[in-house]
Amino acid sequence: MKKRALIVLAEGFEESEAVIPMDILKRCEVEVISAGLRSETVLGAHGIAVKTDMIFEKYNGTPDAIILPGGMPGAENLASSVKLKDLIVEMNLAKKVVAAICASPVVVLEPAGILKRKTATCYPGMEKGFSPDVRFLKDDVVVDGNIITSRGPYTAFAFGFKVAEVLSGKAKADMVASQMLRK
Repeated sequence: MKKRALIVLAEGFEESEAVIPMDILKRCEVEVISAGLRSETVLGAHGIAVKTDMIFEKYNGTPDAIILPGGMPGAENLASSVKLKDLIVEMNLAKKVVAAICASPVVVLEPAGILKRKTATCYPGMEKGFSPDVRFLKDDVVVDGNIITSRGPYTAFAFGFKVAEVLSGKAKADMVASQMLRK
């Protein structure tokens, strides 16, 4: 059965952290649903407007993975959604993939309370926002159970491929990475 990933975009999101994982997941035959937090067309941090599939408030169900790009104020806007926080907590309890990059591990996942006694990474300097019970690593991508975190725009490829590997298997992710000219 085809896996489903939901990526939620909020005004001020980091464009590469959204589009690169979406592209990789689609190539790995994951059903990707993009949802704008407040509107269907969402303006990124660098002025690129992205038309999403739907408004997040209309999304029902539990996907196999949720992906949260960073960027500012995008991460802060994501963190302001009670519905999103509830979905993150629900997915974590169900051991579904919760993936966040850049500022979102600190700004969105930390307040949701799902990083207690976990290892994670984030954009450099933001780690000061982690509580003392989060073990911070400087790795490009960190996987701790069902939680995947990454550092920022340059690591979006590694982040996307790690989420793809978890959802589609290593063989499929490696094949797509090879087709995309990974060295």
